Amino acid sequence: MPELASLRESNGDPRFLFFSSLLARPVTGADGARLGRLADLVVATGEPYPPVESLVVKGPGGRRLYPWSAVAQLSEAGLALKADAAGVVPPEQPPPDRIPLAEELLDKQIVDVHDAKLVRVNDLHFLEVKGQLRVAHVDVGFRGLIRRMGWEPWVDGAVRLVRREAGYLRSDHLVSWKLVQPLDRSPGRVRLEVAQRLLATLHPADLAEIMEDLDRDQRAVLLQRLDVETAADALEEAPPELAAQLLEEVAPEQAADILEEMAPDEAADVLADLPGESRDEVLAAMERPEASEVAALMAYPRDSVGGLMTPDRIQLLAGQTVADAILELRRRDEDLPFVYELFVVDEARRLVGLCTLRDLLLNDAGTPLGAIMREPPATVRAEDDVKDVAGAASKYNLVSVPVVDGQGVLQGMVTVDDILAEVFDDR
Repeated sequence: MPELASLRESNGDPRFLFFSSLLARPVTGADGARLGRLADLVVATGEPYPPVESLVVKGPGGRRLYPWSAVAQLSEAGLALKADAAGVVPPEQPPPDRIPLAEELLDKQIVDVHDAKLVRVNDLHFLEVKGQLRVAHVDVGFRGLIRRMGWEPWVDGAVRLVRREAGYLRSDHLVSWKLVQPLDRSPGRVRLEVAQRLLATLHPADLAEIMEDLDRDQRAVLLQRLDVETAADALEEAPPELAAQLLEEVAPEQAADILEEMAPDEAADVLADLPGESRDEVLAAMERPEASEVAALMAYPRDSVGGLMTPDRIQLLAGQTVADAILELRRRDEDLPFVYELFVVDEARRLVGLCTLRDLLLNDAGTPLGAIMREPPATVRAEDDVKDVAGAASKYNLVSVPVVDGQGVLQGMVTVDDILAEVFDDR
């Protein structure tokens, strides 16, 4: 196994070292003859802390690839290889389950799924275990960049002169490898599955914010890594024009699947921002009920109540009971993650009242909804201005405002979060 002679962190633990302490170090053969300098390390993916599988050495004859098992010793003087070390020319395209770290990660943007933000890789942190070098952390701090540039002794000395207790000197900004996802490459099926699982744990608003910070190509890569439900949740939080740009990067069938998972009003806003031909292709790929629902919403101006309205709601008849309402809530659990009120209608679907979840909890299962419902304090029409629905929500302290037509038939509702988003967007 390779011996770690004196490469160590500032804390003195010889099992840890930074990539910057290895890059460009001399590499020699067993006879002491110089082969070149270390240009890169290649890791095998599929493990939480991937092992270094090979090293790339740049010498007079070009680049050569040596297995990590050929390393006899690591020291501040460089790397020494074993007598039987044999190098080969590195492939132009590494296998999909291998990552050349310097080429693919240094100075690249990654998603830190722990802190839900984009960061830039300044250095990498390795752990040596039983002769195997494994990637443990990604260094995204300013000090990592200083170390890479070779300025650490001078900068550290200058900082100590000015402020000996400066936080810069006490810690590096290290992110566990398990909590980062490179964006510029998809290295293999196993790692892609890990990325999907981890990215799905982020809050949709954080994912949307990350997407806004990426360039167009990186956004497309990130979208491809998300399952349909996670992608739909994230695009609901993104500006419609950004969501439309992202959906243009995928096939119409995939775009249709994502839009079908989105709230109808959000899907309509996104579709409205797609070019006409793309919009028609996506609508044609959507299931008929969802496509018809979204197309109807797109007919309303964006600054109208209809432009904010969602047709998704729970409506029941006055003769139905609390037990019926609870069963309906359970049945609609998947497609209605947030329920504010239950609307009560007559046989002609005219709105006659509403019940809250509190009403259901405080009454017996057999109680008819007509006995506990209350009259809606306000309703609006789809043709009304956004200011009208905002005024009603503010005046009566409502979390949702029902939308009815001229005959009082319930059409949908506008929720307070959509009202607030529209108000803030207009500022």
